[in-house]
Amino acid sequence: MFQILLIMLLLLIVMLFLFSLKIYFMLDGFSHKLMEMDARLLKIEKEYFELKAKVDHMDTSFKTTMQKLNSLFRSDR
Repeated sequence: MFQILLIMLLLLIVMLFLFSLKIYFMLDGFSHKLMEMDARLLKIEKEYFELKAKVDHMDTSFKTTMQKLNSLFRSDR
């Protein structure tokens, strides 16, 4: 009787250990997915700021061109 309880306790310990390993690897895979998503978001953020800088530069160029054109039309009158 005592040997059966001992074997059942040993099986319970092994099952708990395997379950904890499963949870560890599940969380480890989840953290890798989060790191991949973070890397993608950083890439998107970098591209966004590059495009924003280009648009801002084009906007200032357009505004200066319009100011030059307005000054030319005013000087023609």
